[in-house]
Amino acid sequence: MVPRPALDVGALRETLLSHARAVVARDGVDGLTMRALATEAGMAVGMSYKAFTSREDLLRELTWRAIADLARQVDEWAARPGGDLAERLMEFSDLHAASDAPSLVFHVSQWSRRAEVLQAAVDAGATRSWATVMKEFLAARQRDGDVRDDVDVEAFAFVLTAAMHHVLVSEEPFPAPDRSTFARYVGAVAAQLTAPRRPAEPPTPGA
Repeated sequence: MVPRPALDVGALRETLLSHARAVVARDGVDGLTMRALATEAGMAVGMSYKAFTSREDLLRELTWRAIADLARQVDEWAARPGGDLAERLMEFSDLHAASDAPSLVFHVSQWSRRAEVLQAAVDAGATRSWATVMKEFLAARQRDGDVRDDVDVEAFAFVLTAAMHHVLVSEEPFPAPDRSTFARYVGAVAAQLTAPRRPAEPPTPGA
């Protein structure tokens, strides 16, 4: 009898993670079960457990990968110079909207061991504060003369990223604005950041 080749667990994990992303994109995080994953991959459910010990183990790895992928995309975005400020800010928002990371992180945040999972990602350099990334981006644009020198870039970075987070996590009955409306809001903020400073009014005679 020809011996059965050894199972390549690493390759199996990669295959299942790819199928897991497809399930999440179609059915959301709640729709990702070990059985749903096996069905998507066309495998027996037992194969899922050869790669991941549990659904929590699967979601932990999936979240880690999604966070790292989003962080890489954001760093590439921040390193690219120039461009219309409002359009660049919407690019930042669109990267998050297109990523599974926010929904996965929200799901993991409901776990009792959530701090352990998310702190591990931070410690490994897989992610960092998006407000910090935005502050550094705006500061670079300020040094280039694209943002007024009197703008508090740290404050605006916090407000912008907080607003983007709100758009990502808002649910009924308080829905977030659609993309076109949010783009209008972002454009209005960008206009304030780039508008020429008003000249000081001359003193009133006799004052």
